[in-house]
Amino acid sequence: MIQQQYFSDSEWATLLQTPKQAILMIIVADKTDAVSLLKEMQAAVQILAAELQRVDVSSDLVKSVIASLKEIATQETLQGEQLLLKQQFELLGMVQTFNIASDAEKQAIAHFNQVSSILMAKVPVVQAEEFKQWILAIATQVVKAVKEEGLFGLGGERVSRQESGALSSIDKALHFKP
Repeated sequence: MIQQQYFSDSEWATLLQTPKQAILMIIVADKTDAVSLLKEMQAAVQILAAELQRVDVSSDLVKSVIASLKEIATQETLQGEQLLLKQQFELLGMVQTFNIASDAEKQAIAHFNQVSSILMAKVPVVQAEEFKQWILAIATQVVKAVKEEGLFGLGGERVSRQESGALSSIDKALHFKP
């Protein structure tokens, strides 16, 4: 199993931030109303919490990342709904640090490029690709969680053009070819 010890502390911290960076990129991809933004953030936090409970993961790297994220979560004094609410506020805080969405996208792309470099240097391509697929699966779940551009929940589309573009950007940024 790929363990944290094969990475420096800063490399491991970078890997642990990758799911949140993917979520951030998806959330800022659309200029939505406040209600949709909050629904998407709530869904994203719940999706990530569910990912941490998965036991059917076959990738050693993903298993190790999940184990570390679970360990961090268990150190929280809050639990259950209170913890989810705290995580939503933290995500909202991340979103609010950017003046424009493109700044958040640039930061996320830079993060994914850094992750690509780390993984290419430390793990086999198969493990890197499995990690990429896990990140894309999380991002895709967030994209599909809330309809975009509808009126009072009617109409709208499940995946907006901007969100589709964000998924494509994540896919391209997490490249593992020499």
